[in-house]
Amino acid sequence: MALRILGAPQRYVQGPGAIDTLAEEVARLGGGPVAVVIDPVARELLGERIARALPDARLLAFGGECTGAEIEARAAEIGEARLILGIGGGKAIDTAKGAAILRDLPVGIVPTIASNDSPTSHIAVVYTADHAVEGVRHMRANPSLVLVDTAVIASAPRRFLAAGIGDAMSKPYELAGALAGARFSGGGLNFFGGTPTELTKAIVGRAREILLADGEAAMTAREPDAAFERVVEASILLSGLAFESGGLSIAHSMVRGFSVMPQLAHLLHGEMVALGTLTQLAAGQGSAQEIAELAGFFRRINLPVSFAAFGLSEEADLRRMAEVSLTAPYAGNYMRRLGPDDLVEAMRSLDRM
Repeated sequence: MALRILGAPQRYVQGPGAIDTLAEEVARLGGGPVAVVIDPVARELLGERIARALPDARLLAFGGECTGAEIEARAAEIGEARLILGIGGGKAIDTAKGAAILRDLPVGIVPTIASNDSPTSHIAVVYTADHAVEGVRHMRANPSLVLVDTAVIASAPRRFLAAGIGDAMSKPYELAGALAGARFSGGGLNFFGGTPTELTKAIVGRAREILLADGEAAMTAREPDAAFERVVEASILLSGLAFESGGLSIAHSMVRGFSVMPQLAHLLHGEMVALGTLTQLAAGQGSAQEIAELAGFFRRINLPVSFAAFGLSEEADLRRMAEVSLTAPYAGNYMRRLGPDDLVEAMRSLDRM
């Protein structure tokens, strides 16, 4: 019997103005020198505040895609740093994680958008230069610090928050898929090689409650309020703990297939996951009513719900997405074994709805 394992960041800090505690938090971790992987938008937005908080930090420019070459280039620039910070969106964050893996250093994460749940995790998703998923790299431990300034998050376009909600909403269905996969095939292990704890199951349920109750209000909030804070926490912390310590299934497997299609290349990760979640339900896990209700929620926050909307209706395109998706390591975490025909039919059924 596999051990129950839960992994989590050492420290999580969230709230308006949290960025101004950065020097204090770095000191709590033992101090510098610090190397910062930061994307251009975050540098323009926060560069001066970071320089005031960490005047001796070395800021490293992020090139735009988390490739193996980008990770190696940033790792080569770190110098004598004792801590790496990743500041910006998900790919800058994952580049910082990748550099931390190569240099065997701790990492702190400061997300500037809530578009996915990567900040809390110990994995980095690596892409090819053509923006297709290449694979996943693992740190020895989760980030030492995750610092989320919700005033910064609230200033970002709401498309990013919607994507974060889409990413987080997959977790109850993927956990169910992972647990079913464990019964069906003996798999279903989480990203730590263990089985989900009872706490993980509770986290998944609470995240779903928050997103359905407060998601639409958070999308229209002009500044961080109680609903906004709950949704950001659900999209970053609860969702991150859920996917790593719970497990993934078809929803995230589909992202691998979606990422090879030029018609979907402009979608954010969480937007792809939203489509993948609907596909997972349509493959047999969800009822027609459940699929319709979730699709309705996604529509109200401007998440995609069909493939025809992107001009993807040809058999060859759907089959290519299905075949690539089934190469994902967690594609077997499901209530039954799926083949390309099953996924093609699931995708077509969403368009019919």
